[in-house]
Amino acid sequence: MAVREGKFWNCPWLHPKSKFLSFCRLMHDSCGSISTLDRSFVLHTFARAFSPEGTALAFPTIAGHLRPPARVLLFGGVLRNAVLSAVVHKRFPIRDVDYVVFGLDSDDELYEAFAAQHPRRNSFGGLKLDVDCVAVDVWRAELEQIIAGQSPRATEPEEFLHCVTLTTDAVLYDPRAAILYEQEFIRAIRDRTIDVGRDSCWIDPWVPYHVAHLAYVRQLTGFRISTRARARVRDAASASVVEQAVRYLETKGTCERPRDAVSSLVSEART
Repeated sequence: MAVREGKFWNCPWLHPKSKFLSFCRLMHDSCGSISTLDRSFVLHTFARAFSPEGTALAFPTIAGHLRPPARVLLFGGVLRNAVLSAVVHKRFPIRDVDYVVFGLDSDDELYEAFAAQHPRRNSFGGLKLDVDCVAVDVWRAELEQIIAGQSPRATEPEEFLHCVTLTTDAVLYDPRAAILYEQEFIRAIRDRTIDVGRDSCWIDPWVPYHVAHLAYVRQLTGFRISTRARARVRDAASASVVEQAVRYLETKGTCERPRDAVSSLVSEART
């Protein structure tokens, strides 16, 4: 379900060079708590954090390289961390910004759209760009479906979000139109519980990534994991998968003590 809001606030929290969300400019009425989190608060948070039109996150540059019917939306971790920052009053590092593109027929079309930016391939097959000191990852929605173990197909944002690995990341935002899409994202933050996306099937070769990402988000947020997530980890956590998950987190460099994060996740899943 999409929510629209026409007003932006000229109070950005994000400074690209520092890569941190900052609370120093928050107004009193923008603060909240997890127990009172709702759609209106999330939309208000995004509008304040990413105005005007996502300039601090390179949105105009990314969107400017695409033509209708292609559409680009801000996705995942940067959105999750903006909401967490607002409700737990803690700064979270931002090392890159993720965008998902809908409406392109092939990866070649995506590459051609950004060829002048000299993109590199990221570890998932999408594109990695440096835009105004912001590290940006861009990929087609169909790639997320493949990672989720689904057949790639044209999809709408609401349906796409069911394929996302974790409900704590199942959120999209259009800074230009101030449109929010989410699937169980608000519930996950409000309940402090990480669940697995409804259509996210953990299949090879992506299983270690799914385990690693869950371990990272669990460490970052301090949230518990759902019954379904516990079962998924128990089924997946062979010695080989655990080692690959640890290596993935070590390579990414975004997780403190990767081996402890993965081991702690597996221990919780098995209790």
